[in-house]
Amino acid sequence: MSAGPAIAAPAGLCRHFGECGGCSLQNLPYPEQLARKKARVDAALVASGLKAEAVHPSPDLWFYRNKMEFGFSDVYPPRTEGPSLYLGLKPKGQWRRVLDLEECRLLSPEAPALLAAVRRWAEESRLPPYNSVRHQGFLRHLVVRESKNGGERMVHLITAPGEFPAESFVAAVKAAYPASTILRGANAKVSDTASPDSVEVLCGSGRIMEILRLGGRELRFQISPASFFQTNTRGAEVLYGIARHWAEEAAPGKILDLYCGGGGFALSLAELCDKVAGVESNAAAIEDAKRNAGDNGVLNAEFYVGATETLLPALLDIKPGAAVADPPRAGLHAKAAAALRDWGPPLLIYVSCNPDALGRDLAALAPAYRADRAEMVDLFPHTEHVETIVRLLRTA
Repeated sequence: MSAGPAIAAPAGLCRHFGECGGCSLQNLPYPEQLARKKARVDAALVASGLKAEAVHPSPDLWFYRNKMEFGFSDVYPPRTEGPSLYLGLKPKGQWRRVLDLEECRLLSPEAPALLAAVRRWAEESRLPPYNSVRHQGFLRHLVVRESKNGGERMVHLITAPGEFPAESFVAAVKAAYPASTILRGANAKVSDTASPDSVEVLCGSGRIMEILRLGGRELRFQISPASFFQTNTRGAEVLYGIARHWAEEAAPGKILDLYCGGGGFALSLAELCDKVAGVESNAAAIEDAKRNAGDNGVLNAEFYVGATETLLPALLDIKPGAAVADPPRAGLHAKAAAALRDWGPPLLIYVSCNPDALGRDLAALAPAYRADRAEMVDLFPHTEHVETIVRLLRTA
């Protein structure tokens, strides 16, 4: 379980450790973190008679994330002196507050300077932070995405609707951080999510390019603000490499990529089959997937917008030899699990970021599928989260 990190560990614990909800395991040696996660994965697999046969550590132990969502909040109770707003992450177990971050070891060494610059700009501009209880205020979220292999960076400010000093915001960001593109999103919804109703590009292309190195070639992915992309780029290369190996052994003529996002698995597997079809409910992600297929010269990929549980029965009519399912944290929709159980392909590669949902879904698929191999890929060092990839073979 040795790690071999690409970036040396910073000295000591993060100053926010214990209060921040981000890195609850960073006080444990990394091999102990992996052992703890493996025990949880193995417990989820016990009904299948499996254990994680391989444990893949993250290639980077620090500054490995390619996306972070930071929140704004007001200071309560108000102070006569000092800051009027906070910018950072939620404290552990508290959704109404924001912890003002001065340090973070997840995104990049440059990220704290960006947070400090945006905080100063907000104070100087006298823009009020959004209060999620009273549903009042203007500044809501700051979403930052970084291309770990491509070098490009995106800064996305999400506010309530209305005018704001865009020029000074761009200047503040560029003075502190090497952003390739800067955007502003407007969100009028009550829910405290970083999902804007509209997006305006303030500078740059509005997208960044990430690169995955797989099977001796480079795949380039254009990532838009709403795109799903595995948050640990170099860890994703390990995860996709396992899926490629299993798919190549099966030699399927056709492959389905369920919950495909921007087409990561589909484009990684396309050269191994005659046709690959991806399905995803996020229309922006499907546009990215189509663009990525064209940019990489992949001609045998098709992508469809819609809920997986709705489109899956029709997609299974093409008689795929394999399918990859990488559902959200809640796991497979019951109708999707039923469709796979009734008409699924000979090989099903299931990817899960939630061991609890993994165990439930494997039980739902068990009448028709036998799980014969599982491997653990740690995409989230210093946190409780872990990714598991399971190979299932059809038995009925």
